[in-house]
Amino acid sequence: MAKEQTPSRSPRRIPLIGAGLAVLLVIGAVVFLTRDDAPTRGAGDGATASDGDVASPTPPPFGFDDTSRKLVKTSPEPMGARHRRASVAAATEAQEVLTDLYTEGFLDPANWEQGSYVDAFGGFARGARDQAESHPGPLTAGAGAGDRYERIEPKTGRIATRVLLDRQGAPVLLVSVVRFTAVATGSDEVVLRSVGQYFFERVGRAWKIVSFDVTRNDGPRRAA
Repeated sequence: MAKEQTPSRSPRRIPLIGAGLAVLLVIGAVVFLTRDDAPTRGAGDGATASDGDVASPTPPPFGFDDTSRKLVKTSPEPMGARHRRASVAAATEAQEVLTDLYTEGFLDPANWEQGSYVDAFGGFARGARDQAESHPGPLTAGAGAGDRYERIEPKTGRIATRVLLDRQGAPVLLVSVVRFTAVATGSDEVVLRSVGQYFFERVGRAWKIVSFDVTRNDGPRRAA
């Protein structure tokens, strides 16, 4: 059983929100992810070959089935419709970034068969991206996945996002906690398990991952 944990070393501004508040945001999201696993939408629906045809190397469908979103205010002032829409849009953008990360990092055969994941980290800010690219193991199926596996299919996907609002009610920081599992089939069946905490800030016109902490706990698939 493989256990691996890699926090990012991104020198971004996470400490400005206060360590206590950051911990509370993460705890609130983690509680949502402690329930039993349920199948992920599209699991088992990857491309297959038929009658001698060769399946195209496209990733199986993946989307987070189990989602939670909560706005965390820092002021008693009522939040206007404009800021609420901005907060919902920010959480949606963060979910899209993480959907792409797990699709590119674990499910796309064009990546894992070659052990190259250059497309996986487009949603990271510069410092966090440097860390992810230099240590891709915890965030991907790994450099040797193509030698070990013949197929990788998603099993579960859950995401809980907490949106921290400033005193005016605008989103200033997002924390997304993800629980993801996939089944890798080769000589043996292995369950790839990832639990990650991702901090997002606005970088230019987009929400980007500025810090992350990912734990992997892979192991053999147990018979039902």
